Amino acid sequence: MARYFFHIMNGQAILDDIGVELSNIDDVRREAIRASGQMLSNGKHAWKGQAWQMIVADEDGTIIFGVNISIDRHGL
Repeated sequence: MARYFFHIMNGQAILDDIGVELSNIDDVRREAIRASGQMLSNGKHAWKGQAWQMIVADEDGTIIFGVNISIDRHGL
C-alpha cells in the first residue's frame, strides 16, 4: 500500500503531514470524497462562500488530483 496526503487550500495551506495508506486509486478517490463531505458537514467555514480545494499527493509529493469545492449562497 502507498501513503497519500490530503492537503487543503482555502486561502491558506493546511498540509496533511500524516497521510493515509491506501491500496489503489479508487480507494484514494473515495477517501478524498469522504473527507471532503465530512469537512462540509462539520465546518461552518465551508459555507461562507469561500472556495477551497483538496490536493491529493503521493509519498513523493506528486499531485494525483484535486477536489474543488465552491458554494454559492445566492442570497442566504
